[in-house]
Amino acid sequence: MEVADRVVVMNQGRIEQQGSPDEVYDHPATPFVLQFLGDVNLFHGRRGHAPGGSTAPEDVSYVRPHELEVLAEAGPDTWAVTLSQVLTVGPNSRIEFKRDADDSYVDVELPRERFNELRARLNLAPGSRVHLRPRRVTRFQTGLDDGVQADPAAMI
Repeated sequence: MEVADRVVVMNQGRIEQQGSPDEVYDHPATPFVLQFLGDVNLFHGRRGHAPGGSTAPEDVSYVRPHELEVLAEAGPDTWAVTLSQVLTVGPNSRIEFKRDADDSYVDVELPRERFNELRARLNLAPGSRVHLRPRRVTRFQTGLDDGVQADPAAMI
């Protein structure tokens, strides 16, 4: 995608989406396109559990790991989590949190320097409790009649 003017994302011989790299990345047309382009956290809509307060049972919310904020205090559109582990490789840190609401895991990705600042400011260590807030949530309706299915292999 770095050298292309236009990209075409195909799935089983069918075009899922085509457009400029920025358009496809910023506005994926299907769950397959979103997951094909990188890691995502997947939340099934249950009242009060999905980011943004989704209430429809068939609603699925997707949040990329770099689109989550780590906060010390609860606030609107946040949920409580516990730090599970941190993996720092090169310039990036990948932080795994366990959600208090349903024991699922959520990944957050930050530049290494930003994570080090956050760790010092919040005294973060495994077992620390903080809150996450998505900066951006992508949703696709997954009703029974539209055939949209999430790819379990891409779930984090």
